[in-house]
Parts: sequence; structure tokens; C-alpha cells
Amino acid sequence: MIAPDQVVAYIERRLPDARNIVVSGIARIPGGASRETWSCDAEWEEDGRTVRRGLIIRRDPAASLLETDREVEFRIYEAMARSGVPVPTVYWMEPEGGPLERPFFIMGRVPGQAAAQYLMSPAYPGSREEIARQKASILARIHRVDWRAQGIDFLGEPPTPETAAAQEIDRWESIMRADALEPQPVLELALRWLKRHRPLAPAVTIVHGDYRTGNFLYDDTRITAVLDWEMVHLGDPMEDIAWLCVRSWRQGGDLAGGLAPRETFYRLYEEAGGYPVDCESVSYWEVLGNLKLAVIFLTGGHTFVDERSSDLILALTTRMIPGIEREILTLLESFDAA
Repeated sequence: MIAPDQVVAYIERRLPDARNIVVSGIARIPGGASRETWSCDAEWEEDGRTVRRGLIIRRDPAASLLETDREVEFRIYEAMARSGVPVPTVYWMEPEGGPLERPFFIMGRVPGQAAAQYLMSPAYPGSREEIARQKASILARIHRVDWRAQGIDFLGEPPTPETAAAQEIDRWESIMRADALEPQPVLELALRWLKRHRPLAPAVTIVHGDYRTGNFLYDDTRITAVLDWEMVHLGDPMEDIAWLCVRSWRQGGDLAGGLAPRETFYRLYEEAGGYPVDCESVSYWEVLGNLKLAVIFLTGGHTFVDERSSDLILALTTRMIPGIEREILTLLESFDAA
């Protein structure tokens, strides 16, 4: 739980000239297994004027699906804002926790909702086609950000176009070996296949890493902000496109991200200035994306078994792995048939 007086005390420390600080409406937003998300309204007086802000607090949970670096996420929000990508404004970060007990950062609240199923449903009153167009355009913009000029060296040693896939294979294989509680024959098969068929990236770009429907805010007419940058890294831009095509994120249908046919999304992305889409490369990254998702769910099971968390969601995620394994086998069979 986060109490209003905790947030008041923190704002007082951050803004020593602020007076009569009031925090209200604090509530936890459901969802999010890697960060707790809290919303509140803050009001104070400063320099003879009243300041009102809607705030979002992103706090580390006691344990999560996947351990990620909150400082990297905070800094990428800053960099994306400078680059014209729609993201919330970030204000403060506390890597040691301080008054809110666990590490957190605070950003501005942006209008819109993130409900993926509502956006994909017939009840949505806006245009899914327009949201798909904006989603493709924003992704093209992310991939065209000059990460060197923006000083985004905090993402670690960049791969080359030749090593981008190998870097991600190594990352997820390492996590799998650390967190798997039993043998994973299908994932082992996928790893062997992935190592033999690594594609050449068209360029090394910023990769959001989780650019699925549900990780952006939208209203009836537009995308208002891109969220959840925990898995951001430098790599192959085709990885982000393939992640949209992973079966779990298209709700089992044929639409990329549940929004548009793959070919339509590819075209929209290219027309917005994105890199030419290589369908074979996207299919490769779709296999890796499914492996990545399975490994993320393995970390949840390990966290629960180790009693680092009693959140049943972490345990239940492992029940989704067999379906992902079937999808991996289907994808590999389609490659063999081709």
C-alpha cells in the first residue's frame, strides 16, 4: 500500500518551495507484473500559483516476472520525449526506495486507456485502422531515433547487424537456464534452431522490446502515450514487428497486435519511414518472441516457488507455456515445409 502522506513527504523533499501539498485519489492500477502502478492527484502552491498534477507512481514489487532496470526505463522515457515519441513526462526517480519503501519513479498521468481487449472489440467506438496507422508510425519513429546523438549509451554495448539475434538468444537462454525448474525440451529445440538461422538486421536501432497492444494509451482518435519500456535494448527493428505478431498478443487471430492484417501493418510501417520489412526475418523473430514469452513466464513460476511472492498470477503464468510451446512447434514446422 502507498499512503497519501508518504507521497506528500516525498514531494516536500523534492520541491522545497511547495506549500500546502495535498495528495488525493491514490489507487493502484490493476495489471503489470514487473512494476506496481499507482495513480494519484497532487496539488500544491508554488510561486503564488496553484499547481495541479495527475501523477503515476511506478514502484518495484516485492518480486516480479522479470527483473529489469528502473533507471534505464526512466532515462529512456526522457530520451524518447526529446525525440518526439509520445511518452509521459517523468519527474523523479528513487533507486533506493526512500519514503515509498521500494525503488520507484514518478511520471505524469496521460489521458487515455490501455485496455487491449476493448480496443480489439466491436464495442470500441473509434477507428482501429487509425490506431493501427499511428502504432506503425510511432514504431517507425522509435526505430529511426538516432540513439548515438541522443546519448543513449546506457543501453549497453550495441550489437552489430550480424550479432543482434545472437545477443537476444544469449539473453533469454541465460534467463531460462537460471529460472527453469524442470527440463524444457521444446525451448531447447527452439534455441538450437534459432542459433542456426540467425538473420542479418537491416540496422541496429532502439527496440522497445514489448510493443504490444496494451502497452500504449489511446482514446477514440489517437495513441496518447507509449508505455512499458522495461525491455528496451539496441537490436534488430524486425524484433518489435514480430512481437506484435506473436499469437498471444494478437489474441489468437490473424491481425498484427489485434489491429490490422500483417501485410497492412508492414505497409503502414514502411510508409511512415520504417525499415523495409523482411517477412522471413519477422518469422524468425516470431519464434524468438514466443521463446522469450515462455521464459518470462518461467521466471514467474520460479519466483512463486521460491516464495519471493505469494501472487498467484506468477504461478498461473506457467500454465500458458504449453500453448506457447505448441505455437513454437507449429512455426518451426512451417519453416521446414517452406
